[in-house]
Amino acid sequence: MKKSTLACLLLALTSAQQAQANLISNGNFSDCSFSGWQKDTDGVGELNVGNDFQQIGAPDCAAQLTVDGAQTQAFFANTLYQNVDLMADTQYSLSFDLNVDSELTSQDQGFVADYFVVGLGDGTGTYYNANGTLGSLLEADIDGAQSYSFDVMLGDMLASWDDLTLEFQLLLGADASDMTDFGASFLQVDNVAINPVNMAAVSEPLTFALFGLGLAGIAASSRTRMGKRSVL
Repeated sequence: MKKSTLACLLLALTSAQQAQANLISNGNFSDCSFSGWQKDTDGVGELNVGNDFQQIGAPDCAAQLTVDGAQTQAFFANTLYQNVDLMADTQYSLSFDLNVDSELTSQDQGFVADYFVVGLGDGTGTYYNANGTLGSLLEADIDGAQSYSFDVMLGDMLASWDDLTLEFQLLLGADASDMTDFGASFLQVDNVAINPVNMAAVSEPLTFALFGLGLAGIAASSRTRMGKRSVL
């Protein structure tokens, strides 16, 4: 009976750990590849040429998107994205780290800021915020080096979407004449994660249950030994 109970608890603990795994595949780019991700340039898909998408910082890699630089192909935007499948009745948090930089800044004559947008997509090209309403998760102009660490709770309604994506987009800025400043801008993406927020709440009771079962086993063993002594 004890073996059966222990097996059930171990199975429950394993299932809980699997359910709480990061829903983003290769979110920290640990293998220095874009495995699990999709790349798009100007809405036409992956071009497989140029320096628009790169892995940098080996062996602890991050993804880097570049626009308006040498050997880049984008005329409008580069987008790195991944499909996400949320479970109903589960609360999730989204987190990621970004670094941005630009060859030119507002201190340079003729500077035109490129910019980035992070948003949730539904397959239509429209972006949404964490509550599933029109907008974005994060967006800003790029004027030199800047870092961002982002963490937000995702709305429950997102689990009902048939097509949900998390997208990191780097766009070219243009002046009144539709000209760029021909200075490269960079968006580095790392540590992307979507996790259930109840991880500790689920695993802690199971841990205590296993601990309690262990104590019960020790007590039973002790009683058995005492019983044998009394017989002797």
